[in-house]
Amino acid sequence: MPTHMSKSHLFKYLLISPNLPVGGFCYSEGMESYLHNKNLKDSNSVKELIINELKIGQIRLDAKVSLAFFDIFKEIENDKNVKVNLHKILSLDKWILSSKDSLEMREQQTQMAKSLFDLTKEFGFDYLYKKNNKSSWPLAWSWACHCFEITKLEMLENFFYSWSANQLSAALRIIPIGSTKAQLIQRDLLTIISKVSKEIIDKEIDDIYFGNVGLAMAQQNHNDLYTKLFRN
Repeated sequence: MPTHMSKSHLFKYLLISPNLPVGGFCYSEGMESYLHNKNLKDSNSVKELIINELKIGQIRLDAKVSLAFFDIFKEIENDKNVKVNLHKILSLDKWILSSKDSLEMREQQTQMAKSLFDLTKEFGFDYLYKKNNKSSWPLAWSWACHCFEITKLEMLENFFYSWSANQLSAALRIIPIGSTKAQLIQRDLLTIISKVSKEIIDKEIDDIYFGNVGLAMAQQNHNDLYTKLFRN
């Protein structure tokens, strides 16, 4: 990595890396439950799981909400309706957290969000607005992207890429698919990620539909597994 790389470029690399120090690698988001039920056997089943989530999963709503936060930050930056926009942030933050299907998923969101806020602060950007100790991951992600002037499309693509990279990282530890196949899956996902990002950027929040009930149930069942590698 070039020694002259700016903090902005460095942070972009950090955001899309599964090694982003926010604890994402600790979670499988239901993948471990799928393995327990023998619904996850090889690289093809891993790839199918990730693609299904990108196409019909709740990750789409998280991405759209992060975009909404981003627009609100821009409004506040321009001194437009600061009090009203701060209220919008708090309301939207509570709403997206309440949309999660399990306590475990909400705790994952808030833990990762806190870590990303702390990391962004290390780069010199302290969160300027009063926030709860339990903020959502889309809020923290949007704040980081706003601070480093990352474009909307880049923000969405990086959001999906980072999530899929974490999923593949989890898969590598529970299924013997090998790092080469994981990299090939990530390569194949790029076109889908680009398509989904462009689709979501043009939609309203009310137009984002998702229905991956199987994954939601797998996430809830993770807590009851007899043995598990990942956090609840």
